[in-house]
Amino acid sequence: MVFYFSGSGNSYYVANMLSVGLDTPLISMADALKKREMNFDARADGTCGFVFPVHFWGVPYLVTEFINNMQLKTNDDTYVYVVFTCGGDTGNAPKEFEKLLKNIHVKLSAVFSIQQIDIFVPIFKIPDKDKRDKEVLKAKIETENILNHIKAQEKGDFNTNKNKFALLETKLLYPMYSYYRNTSKFRVSDMCTACKKCEKICPLGVIEIIDNKPVWKQKKCTLCFACLHICPAQAINYGKMLFVFDSKNKGRYRNPYAPKGY
Repeated sequence: MVFYFSGSGNSYYVANMLSVGLDTPLISMADALKKREMNFDARADGTCGFVFPVHFWGVPYLVTEFINNMQLKTNDDTYVYVVFTCGGDTGNAPKEFEKLLKNIHVKLSAVFSIQQIDIFVPIFKIPDKDKRDKEVLKAKIETENILNHIKAQEKGDFNTNKNKFALLETKLLYPMYSYYRNTSKFRVSDMCTACKKCEKICPLGVIEIIDNKPVWKQKKCTLCFACLHICPAQAINYGKMLFVFDSKNKGRYRNPYAPKGY
């Protein structure tokens, strides 16, 4: 089985390719959390994978909640792997995720990573279509390579997006993640059409359409920006207006292979 969490569809793209290539179930961590279906048995599968993005050079809040609440049965020889998707590097996320698995008595066999379009638009601008298409093709090739490693059950650290200052990087920047998860930083313009796409896609079910506009019902979210990137009117923004840390005019992006229907 392959567990995944994805905001823009980048991690879904990788996870789905692995699921098809390994002929194993694809399981959304967000859906499992919402439904409180947290018992899984990977003993017959032989492999068990996790695919998700790096947030603030660490593990996303939703993934931490999922791992802390799941019951996962494995054999001693079950091949357990993780694939990180990232805009830059993975920071110390691999070590932090390994600790989470140890807490539920699961041993990590291999670590992989794939660089993709960085969707953190409060800082980074979405590149043009040619650049986006090249990144998707590159991710496809890298995922196929990872698939070969998994099929051969090769163990070890295959993370190609490491930083030699990973530990320091995560120690300094990951604590900021909790602050920026505050939903008060989202704002909605009059361009909103109340289409409810943001409400449907929110992985934690934090958003509700009230008086024809999205309202964040909780003080914090997992900060995946799924709501912001799926909005067809680009009515949702994050950050302070007229300030560098603002998503306005930075573009929007969803992986072309992301699930439709939201």
